[in-house]
Amino acid sequence: MEFRHLRLVQTLASEGTLTAAGRRLYLSQSALSHQLKEIENEFGVKLFRRFKRRMLLTPAGQRFLDSADVVLSEIDKVRDDISRLSSGETGTLRIAACRSLGFRWLPGVVNSFKNAYPDVEISIDPLWDHNPTNRVLSGTVDVAITNSKNEGRGLVYLKLFDDELVAVVRSDHRWASNDHVTARLLADENLVTFDFPTNEMDIGSTMLAPSGVTPKSIVTLPTIEAIVDMVRGGAGVAVLNSWPVRPFLIDGGLQTVRLGRGGIQRSWYAAVTDDDQKPPYIARFIGLLAHQGKS
Repeated sequence: MEFRHLRLVQTLASEGTLTAAGRRLYLSQSALSHQLKEIENEFGVKLFRRFKRRMLLTPAGQRFLDSADVVLSEIDKVRDDISRLSSGETGTLRIAACRSLGFRWLPGVVNSFKNAYPDVEISIDPLWDHNPTNRVLSGTVDVAITNSKNEGRGLVYLKLFDDELVAVVRSDHRWASNDHVTARLLADENLVTFDFPTNEMDIGSTMLAPSGVTPKSIVTLPTIEAIVDMVRGGAGVAVLNSWPVRPFLIDGGLQTVRLGRGGIQRSWYAAVTDDDQKPPYIARFIGLLAHQGKS
């Protein structure tokens, strides 16, 4: 049995005559009769009977038609789904980001994206780490948002926007009135930071290691929200990227201070695979993210 047999029985039952069914299927009457005979021989039963020049379903034919309707409907749905997937109208966008980015950037970008692609589902990888680009290479996610670049084959890093590493302090902290702070001042402070190894911290590679300074103590936490809450509570200072910190400043009680006289500049990237088969909505998401970061 083949799909053409299912379509033949469905069409013949609908049209009622071999001539009309043949016109619809672009088959001669003899070819249509031959195909009908093939399927009836396979099952060893008649699917149609003639009555006043019309072809009427037998009980076996009705059972066959019921199944044909289900199968052909599903095949048509699969074709439509694949067509929409290939055109980028539907699909799933899987995102991962380094933990220092936090979540507060997400609603604005997602809302704009869903206006353009309402049928594309967004999935956020919950296993955020310091550098999630390996998940792009493994096929677990489509886009990794990171401020670190691992040079190697298979990935393309699309620059989103520039950012700055800053100290985050309470508004009544002794640094709050400073134009900038130096690494030496960190020796007298409790540093609240992510639970990464010190050599993987942004502040570790940019200020602490080059100056040989060790903070008074280090408190490590898993999320930017927890770090900001600790700083707001007076438990120490933090060094974070300015873009993800901005939403927390709206609540009041916190401010940022430049690190070093010239500041420490960072850049954010969207890491994707280097193939050309990506659906168009991935580029749209990256564009929206870059726009929000620059605004």
